[in-house]
Order: sequence, then C-alpha cells, then structure tokens
Amino acid sequence: MKNMSCSNSTNTDDNDYVNSKLDIKSYGTITFSQNYSNTASFIRIPCDACPIKTKELFIEQKYNKCPPLIISVMGSTKEGYMRSKLFQIFREALLKIAKTTDIWIVSAGMNSRVTRFFGEIARTNPDPSRPIYLVGVASWGCISDVEQLDVQGTNVIYTKLHSNIKGETPPEPNHTHFIFIDDETKHNHASAIKFRSQFERAIVGENFSLESMTNKSDSTPIVIIVIEGCADAIKKVYKSVIHDKIPVIFVEGTSGCCDLFAKCYRLYNGRKSKTELFNQTKDNSLSNENDEELKSKIREALQIVNHELAETSCTNAPDHEIDYFELIYECVTTRNKYLNFIDFKVHSLIGDDINLAILQALIKVTSCEKNIEEKRKQLYLAYEWKQIDIIKNSIMKNERDWKLIDLNDLFEKALIENQVNFIQLFLDHDFSINDLFHNTNKLVDLYKNEFNDLLKSVYTEIIQPLIEKCFST
Repeated sequence: MKNMSCSNSTNTDDNDYVNSKLDIKSYGTITFSQNYSNTASFIRIPCDACPIKTKELFIEQKYNKCPPLIISVMGSTKEGYMRSKLFQIFREALLKIAKTTDIWIVSAGMNSRVTRFFGEIARTNPDPSRPIYLVGVASWGCISDVEQLDVQGTNVIYTKLHSNIKGETPPEPNHTHFIFIDDETKHNHASAIKFRSQFERAIVGENFSLESMTNKSDSTPIVIIVIEGCADAIKKVYKSVIHDKIPVIFVEGTSGCCDLFAKCYRLYNGRKSKTELFNQTKDNSLSNENDEELKSKIREALQIVNHELAETSCTNAPDHEIDYFELIYECVTTRNKYLNFIDFKVHSLIGDDINLAILQALIKVTSCEKNIEEKRKQLYLAYEWKQIDIIKNSIMKNERDWKLIDLNDLFEKALIENQVNFIQLFLDHDFSINDLFHNTNKLVDLYKNEFNDLLKSVYTEIIQPLIEKCFST
C-alpha cells in the first residue's frame, strides 16, 4: 500500500505537485501508542482545498485506481461503547466483504463512539493480506495536542489517549489515513463535515454507477451507513440523498437519526399505499388523505423538537432555525429508493444481512438503468458477494434477462471457482453449454486446469453429462 503523504527523502516532484495543487500545510505519518502495529498517513489541507484534487492525490496519483467500494459511516459523537451484538454483526459483515472486495471506510476520524466501533473492527481483522482501509476526515482544530502533527514528512509518535479539553479528541488509532481540514478555528467541526461531503461527491463522480466494482472506472460507488446519529447526521443524509444521490443505510433501533428516518419512512409508505389502494378501489373504509394532511399527521407522529435536536450538533453554533422534519420528509418523499433500513431489533440479524443491505442499496439506485451493461454489472457484483437470491429476485427477474446478457465469462468463472449453486442457477435457465464450448481450445484449457475435488465432481456430475448430451444429438 502506497503512502498517501509524500516522503522528504524520495520524490521532489511529488512534493511540488502536492503543495501546488492542494496547498498542504503539513503531512507525515502517525504511530499511535495504543497500536504500534499501525502507522497512519496524514495530510493537513485548508478548508477551501479542491475535493477533486484531493481525490487525485489520494486515489489516482498514489494508488493508480479507485477503490471498488467506499462505505461512509456516520453516528453520534456521544461517548460510550456500542453493543457487542452490533459489533459482532458488522465485524462479520465487513470481514466477509474484505475477502473479495477492497473496502475503504470513510469516517469522522475522531476517537469517539461510532468511529472507534469501526476502528476496532479493522484492528481485529485476522487477514493482513486483505486489509480494511479507514480514512478519517477530521477538523484540525478539534484534535488533541495537534501541534505535534505540524510536521513536514516525518513520523509522529502520538501518545494522547484522552482529552480533558471540551471540543478536542485524539484521532482514532486504527485508521490508515487522515485528511485534516484546517479552517484556522478551534473546536469547530463544520468545515470538516462540509469537506467530507464534497470529497465523497468527488469520488462518486457525475453518475452513480457500479462500473468501478466490475471494471476500471474513475468513479466509485459509495454507501453511507448511519448508526444512531445526531442533527449533523440528518443534515448530511439530506445533502447526500437529495443533492449527491448517494444511498443511505440506517441501522434502525439504535435511536437518534436512524429511528426518526425509519418511523417517517414507514408511516409515509404505509399511508401512501392505502391512498393508492383507495384510488384504485374507491373503498370508503380506506382513508383518502391529500399530501398536506399526510405530511401533518406524520409530523405530529414524529414529535421532533427542533431546538432540542439542534443541540445534539457537534458544531459550535447549532442552527436552531432548521426544520429537521422538513429535511427528513423531503428525503422520504423525493428520494425514497435511496433510503434503506436494517432492523437491529431483529434477533436473528447476522453479518450476511448487512452485506445484503449494502448490495441491495447499490442495486436499487441503478435498477432504473434499462441497458444490458448495467444489469451485467449488477450480476457480476452479486456473484462476487455470493448473493444468489439477489440475482434471482432483483436482477435476473425474467427469462428475457437470461437471454439478452452474455453470461459465458461469468459461467466459466463460476466453474473455475467452484460455485456449484451459481452453475446450477445458470443451467436452470437454459444456459447454452454448447455455445460456451464451441471453442474447442477453451474446452482443452478447462481439461488442463487443475480442478480441486469438489469442482471435479461438479464437472463430472453436472457439466459433462450435458456436454455429452449436446454432442450426441
């Protein structure tokens, strides 16, 4: 993994590039006393730095490609520890994703409740060959003992564990990268929150697509996951969903922002369904509410007290004039398909449910795309995450889809990778073995391949009889 910051001892051209494009004020690496095995790279840039240029440094110049998926995590800043069940579920989910996909997580970077939660997941990753990269976007003026980070390319041993100064927090020690935003103020998160949204927008690009998860692309799909959440989370969700068209997953049952969105979403969808049914049947037992009546009833049900909610903001000057219900309601009514929910109260919730929710969130916002190429990307993504039910129920929903998409490469991939269920699914939908093996060289290559025992049995019991049947007719 290449270092995000430039080294004093190596590439002068890199230093010139960085300073001219981003006006970097300081950069280097941090080794934390709590975790000597992890060294995090960092840069400190002004609040008006160009997000696109930051992306170019962070991804294109230093890594040569965009990551396949970015998960942006949000939550409240209150202290305490997350419930162990939630930790186990998310750990299971993220480690499973990391086995097949390079996963990057963007956070607020501070050593607070939700950010520390994901830091611990990364720290307990048992496979160093498949790391989870944690990128913190934090306010320079909110870091404890920040003066020691005012360096030019050197390593800093950071020993601060806690802070007694209100408004200051140490960085979370399991992160791999930090982008510190310096607006020359103290104890104000507003500039970092704003830049983080701009940075994520720059990563997504002009159009949300699954292209980079299945092929080389300059953009990367992002999913936002919210746990708990305060007033700042509501504002960020609003911007992400309404303006940036980024899908959001709420962990319902963790209180705060998540439960407000979940309640509004369910009330709105439930009442709209009744209204639509009334319009179809004219059944007087069903209420026929107009939009304003519906909105008024949902506002009353949510019981949001704006000035109390505003005080949960981590900014120095919470905005008491914001109508938080209006923000939530607009998201629900105009960007309904961008909102997704995981019910933490369900006792049977497991890691696969998290992964399924992430995949469904990505597919929902691209499902309006009618072109075959977009559907093929969805299919490849579902295959990589081994979500066969998603293929059956959300992607390949009719026989026409199976006929229009070229599946040869994916079938061959499933054959080589031992994916019996996927092979059977393809065959159930009349996948043409004859067409695939019309190229005799391909057939010879498969015979030469060193199949393991299970794949041999798949080939012997399923594929070979079908091939013999094709050639015998």
